[in-house]
Amino acid sequence: MNEIELHEKITEVSKTIFSYCMAKTPTREEAEDLSQDILYELIKSAGNIRDDNAFYAFMWGVAGNVYKQWYRKKLRNNTCELTEDIASEDDSSEDNFGDIYLLRRELALLSEKYRKATIMYYIDRCSCSEIASALAISESMVKYLLFKSRKILKEGMNMERNLGELSYNPKTLIPMYSGHGPNQFWEFMQSKIRQNVVSACYNDALTVQQISLETGIPLPYLDDEIKELEDKQIILREGKHYKANVIIITSECADEIERAVTKYHEKIADKIEAFIKKMASEYKNLGFIGSNFSENTLRWQFAAILFMAICEVDYNEFKVPKTGWGEPAYLWCVEKLNEKFIFNYSRVDGKHGDSLYFFDYWKCGNGKGDHHDFYGNERYINIFCDICRGDYTPLSEYDLEAIAEMIKKGYVIKENETYRATVPIYTFDQYKAVVNMVQAFISNELISIIQELDHSAAKILSSHTPKHLQAQVAGIAAMDRFVYAVCIPATILIERQFLSIAWHPLEMPTTYVVLK
Repeated sequence: MNEIELHEKITEVSKTIFSYCMAKTPTREEAEDLSQDILYELIKSAGNIRDDNAFYAFMWGVAGNVYKQWYRKKLRNNTCELTEDIASEDDSSEDNFGDIYLLRRELALLSEKYRKATIMYYIDRCSCSEIASALAISESMVKYLLFKSRKILKEGMNMERNLGELSYNPKTLIPMYSGHGPNQFWEFMQSKIRQNVVSACYNDALTVQQISLETGIPLPYLDDEIKELEDKQIILREGKHYKANVIIITSECADEIERAVTKYHEKIADKIEAFIKKMASEYKNLGFIGSNFSENTLRWQFAAILFMAICEVDYNEFKVPKTGWGEPAYLWCVEKLNEKFIFNYSRVDGKHGDSLYFFDYWKCGNGKGDHHDFYGNERYINIFCDICRGDYTPLSEYDLEAIAEMIKKGYVIKENETYRATVPIYTFDQYKAVVNMVQAFISNELISIIQELDHSAAKILSSHTPKHLQAQVAGIAAMDRFVYAVCIPATILIERQFLSIAWHPLEMPTTYVVLK
């Protein structure tokens, strides 16, 4: 018997089965329950029918067995029945209150398709055909969903449900990003619900119902959030279970890593200071525009290029994963932002292929360079790069307003009806020479320290990371190197006054341009 023939038979015998159940049960609701149990077993066991002519004998055999199981279960259990009316807010008698609470609790835990069918049938009074049309499914599937929903609700109402810790002590996660493209992960993960869904299924794979209980958030509020998280690959689905797909560095893990790598900070700072002193003359002699800046600005500029090169050391040749937004990038979360995190760095490109680099020291309140001043604003980037090139094509009033803003923020100075950038400007070859200097230094002096630091951090992070995320550990540990091998050594150099934050008023300390 094929599927079409089976459905025709089921439709044909439905009324007969229901009449049988009405004779066997005291209420219409129980008859409906029992009939759907029988129909469900018929559909599930249809493959055992060897001869189509034996269908009716098989049907009554199934009906008799299901009724016996139903009756024995009814004798064992005294449950609250789901009737055609779900009690209203006004029906709050002592007899009904407990059952109403339990019923509503279980409704909130039903997954979306079951919940919609149940609410449309019992509350909105829709027929099975109307529900089938609204949900774009067959009437048989509607009946199946209602059957399963009643079963789930009854079982759930007899269970003790305990809310998890996240329901009364929610987590706050800070999303971290390192990659090529706009940081959409940051904005996406600002939702507290999303943060706590990821936290809930971090160590254990959970069903949507378990996530709801752990977070204390009813499923109607979680449905869309879980779909979005799955779509962006922040959580992964395995059957009915979900698990986090991003590493969370907990406060305890971060503190443990910091204690383990403290011994490397002074070593790195000492080597950076010695290198910049030794190579300062060679760096200036490259003759880039801005090579006559103050000593402090040049130290900062040289250090900024070195710091970026340290971040990009890739001795393990990590394969950077692709995010749910499509670009290669590392995504992870931390429970607290390390107070020693003092820099942001970024690069934007102009229309001629020129590049504008930022290494923002954001802990300083006097605002000397911030990538947000240009990031995502192609017009500002192109105007500034044209100024760096000395290309003074006719400027519109609109362009002049943009330049006035750059002057106000310290990126540009007006001199005799012309404009001059306050940042170092490198040709491609000059910049390549600086990069070669710092890379040679890293290879000769720092690589062994960086490897030890990364290994120590990865070992600790691995012990705090679930098994299914272990493949990400080495890459995330290397990304977290930014704090331990750059920010903290830089702070040491600032405390020594080797790098001063008393910026020159007419010079940008960590912003520069590379012309194509």
